[in-house]
Amino acid sequence: MPRFDADYVPSSAMTIFAHSDDAEFIVSGTIAKWARAGCEVTFVVITSGNVGTHDPKYSRKTLTRTRESEQEASARVLGVKKVVFLGYDDCQLVPTLELRRRLVREIRNFRPEVVVCGDPQAWFFENHYINHPDHRAAAVAALDAVFPCAEMELLWPEEGAAHKVHAVYVGATHTPNTWIDIGDTIDTKIESLRAYGSQVGGWDPSEKIRERAAREAERANRMPAEKESGISGPQSPPVYLEAFRVMKLKE
Repeated sequence: MPRFDADYVPSSAMTIFAHSDDAEFIVSGTIAKWARAGCEVTFVVITSGNVGTHDPKYSRKTLTRTRESEQEASARVLGVKKVVFLGYDDCQLVPTLELRRRLVREIRNFRPEVVVCGDPQAWFFENHYINHPDHRAAAVAALDAVFPCAEMELLWPEEGAAHKVHAVYVGATHTPNTWIDIGDTIDTKIESLRAYGSQVGGWDPSEKIRERAAREAERANRMPAEKESGISGPQSPPVYLEAFRVMKLKE
């Protein structure tokens, strides 16, 4: 089995998140790094993000069109060539059997070596953010679709030939074991977020994204027994990392 460590680049990857911009905020430095190295990346966006605004100029329909257009523009910045919109309603996502089956269909169709998703156990971040219920629901559905469902030949054969995902990279987690250096792609990550005018408006994400990535480097250095990043000691220029719990799925 491949190493799936901080330096490994999979041949293909699929991200599964609830909303347009989730992957960009959480894992897009890694996605850009992999895409540059030849990884074929597919974005699966479960909801339309159709209530994700306080701006009265939008209706559900116009917001859906806007957010899908923004997602496609962001994907181009990152080097992602395939985006799948599943069209579920924002703020109403639950990890149903029907959603799990739909994700199995996408996994069997695109056959990724690795899947990237969120952590269903992450409810609170610091003292000011309750994780969106759609984020948690998407993470549950993604993990259930990866294992065991997508690889079971007798389960939903009409959704395509069974496929074994070899590793899951869980982002936005409180229990990381791998940190990936995004120093060469953090500017690309920031640029991908600027595509989301409906979400970031006039806000410049640069400072927050750099601060968060630098904080991950500090966390990695505090956890030498757990990390696989190889980062240690003071770094100059600043090191920017994204954190994952990497689950290597046995054959």
